Amino acid sequence: MDFFFVEYRDPIVGLVILTALVLIVAVGYYFWRVFSLQSQEKGLEGFIKKFEIQDEHKDLLRASSLSLENLHFLAGIFTKSGEFEKAIQIYLIALEKIKNKNEQELIFYDLAEVYFKAGFLQKSVEVLLNALNLRPRNEKSLKLLKIVYLKLKKYKEVLDTLECLFELGFEIEEERAFVKILQLKNEKKLDEIRPNLYEKYDLVKRFLLENTQNAFHLKFELGIDVLYRGKKAIFLEDEAYFELFCAMNLAPKKQGFVFKNPKLNMLYILGQNNFKARLNFSFVCMHCKNQMPIFFYHCPICYEFGKCKILYEVRDDEGS
Repeated sequence: MDFFFVEYRDPIVGLVILTALVLIVAVGYYFWRVFSLQSQEKGLEGFIKKFEIQDEHKDLLRASSLSLENLHFLAGIFTKSGEFEKAIQIYLIALEKIKNKNEQELIFYDLAEVYFKAGFLQKSVEVLLNALNLRPRNEKSLKLLKIVYLKLKKYKEVLDTLECLFELGFEIEEERAFVKILQLKNEKKLDEIRPNLYEKYDLVKRFLLENTQNAFHLKFELGIDVLYRGKKAIFLEDEAYFELFCAMNLAPKKQGFVFKNPKLNMLYILGQNNFKARLNFSFVCMHCKNQMPIFFYHCPICYEFGKCKILYEVRDDEGS
């Protein structure tokens, strides 16, 4: 054992031994790196062959000198036009051509998104897991994976993915409660719900208001469309609720009451003068600013949770 304690031997011998050890480590690392890269390349080749689609233009695209930017642009055009199979093929060709991990990660995400839009959810999961294998702290891939698992009703996996996002610093408490409510609904156990799953979270209460016979008091701005469709006066002690139901002629106007909401005031006045009017709703994501025709808990464009803002206007209803 004394052989390894260089301070007790000739300094030159110790230096030779130290140099030899460094050389051994360097050579070992080199061979491990080569083996690792070969394994990754074989894994990528296997992945591409597994998902490859036969296409008459495939060989032409593969042999061309198109850059990654060109292929990405071309695939994006096919995706927007709904030609998902062509977009998928181009992304697979791009994966064959690139060796940079950051670029591979980008292509994996875009490929997964195309599979998701095309309805191939299980393939989307597999592609996203490949992206996360390259970089586990990939926020975009984790958020999309969460949505795909939701579509597949794999709620345990959704909760696991949320925990990964929590480790990256995201607030997940309300979304976690929402997913647990979805899980209970899927198991037909909404009647077993515990108060602590909903009492703090307005979006959870909105979901329960839509899916149960019970009345849940939530922020007016997050539930006006549900309350309007329900046509049942509840929580009249809340002034915002009272204004809506009074404007809908579901609650009598109090003596001296003045509307604070000008749109509901207009709806009330039109109703009192025998004009047919209604509230027309639209829904905007406060994160990506895209507008949707129906309410959403997760934005279908950017996949953010709880960013839906409800907009409404008074419209003529004479033709209905």
